[in-house]
Amino acid sequence: MLAYEELKGSSGKEIWFRPTRYDARKLFPNNPPKVRVKSHSYQLHDISLTGIAVVAKQAIDEELSLGETVPLIFQQAGLSIFEGRAKVCRTESTVFGSKLAFSLVDSYVDFDRLLSRNVQAQIAANGSFLSSERSALVPREYRAFCADVLGVLRSYRTLLDRNIHLADSFSQAFDDVGAFEACEGRLIEQWRGFWLTGNDIVRGVMGSREEREATKEFTELVLTPEMRAGAIWDRSYAKPLGYPGDFQIMNQVYDWEKLGSSVYQQLVHRLGLEVAECIDTRMQVVRGKIAETVRAYGQDRPARILSLGSGPAREIQTFLEGPHARAGKVEFTLVDQETQALGYAYDRAYPPLLKLAGNAHVQCLNISFTDILRANGGLQAVPPQDLIYSVGLLDYLSDRRARMLVRRLYDALVPGGLLIIGNMNETALSNLWPMEFIADWTLQYRGEAEMLGWSEGLNAKECWTETEKTGRVRLLFIRKP
Repeated sequence: MLAYEELKGSSGKEIWFRPTRYDARKLFPNNPPKVRVKSHSYQLHDISLTGIAVVAKQAIDEELSLGETVPLIFQQAGLSIFEGRAKVCRTESTVFGSKLAFSLVDSYVDFDRLLSRNVQAQIAANGSFLSSERSALVPREYRAFCADVLGVLRSYRTLLDRNIHLADSFSQAFDDVGAFEACEGRLIEQWRGFWLTGNDIVRGVMGSREEREATKEFTELVLTPEMRAGAIWDRSYAKPLGYPGDFQIMNQVYDWEKLGSSVYQQLVHRLGLEVAECIDTRMQVVRGKIAETVRAYGQDRPARILSLGSGPAREIQTFLEGPHARAGKVEFTLVDQETQALGYAYDRAYPPLLKLAGNAHVQCLNISFTDILRANGGLQAVPPQDLIYSVGLLDYLSDRRARMLVRRLYDALVPGGLLIIGNMNETALSNLWPMEFIADWTLQYRGEAEMLGWSEGLNAKECWTETEKTGRVRLLFIRKP
């Protein structure tokens, strides 16, 4: 026990008391409310007695000015649970959307009341959504479709539960591996049929913000809770690092493991891996181009290769561990705005680097993607590159910003250098329904013409697109003269 005179206060900026700030994911662990500001919906990031911070789920054109006072509405399942006016006290623009902080000006957050109203709204939504005016915006065929998906999933869960109980009643161990293998093939076949149908239906609501949001809200109420039994769905929806598609989700795809404490959880996770398989197959294409570049440029000097939005950079780790790493010298530059991703990538790359006796190097740059889009931001720190690739970033950008970034990266190539840009492909079995509606993961889906349009005015020597094995990611290749 400390004596009274031994008790210490804070120092520096910490001497100024601030009300406790709560992480929204912990305060609302299952289904956090959305925050409506003007005409856009935001994800609640954290909250205190006197203010909140929010994150946009995608890039938006509407801008808020520092000091501006705006109305705020917290919505749970389409119902208002808190309303007030707030002053914009901090803004930060990112490629994933804006981060905004607000200070309440005429009210405060009564946490007991807020949590109570949040529960009441969820209960009301479960009972009344289908008869409300908002539910009329959800296509009838989509409601029936979601019921079919839910019915199939729960039939597997019920079958597994019954057989586990039967095994327990005879004091026998349940064969988890055998049960998973027996269910996997049939469930994947059914899932792909649902996936195709889901895409067909939701394309009809994408042109209307009201219909799209109501349909997403319905999906998150009916299907998302069931899908979150799978680890990859749960992390994709929760977004624990504050943005979609973090490096741990990429690792789940690359590792392709049975995650979950039950066979049913493992199966639902497996459905998510099926959707995200294109993450791995696009990586394999890039790894092949890395090997080609090292062979072509890495003889007299190190080949220079830059990855923008590198994430865990597993393509670099596996390249360094493989036979092609000894074909020439190479210097990798990994650029990401998430320090955890860079730390993971460097830790994984370092052991094979040691075995290559100085012929390979990896450096990491922690730069905001938004800074790279600015005229004087980011890439001046590196020399011209032989290969630049960014295969998971432009999905989040508007066409204007994507075109701007392509030009910036193209300018950073050496003569003869190659730029590779990946984007989710607009195709019948695109990731639209599972990612946008179940996981609340918004991306831009594009076809060949749109992506080729980004090369206009570059005077490129060659420009073409290809898709990886699944056809769900289109890759744009631009060769400098």
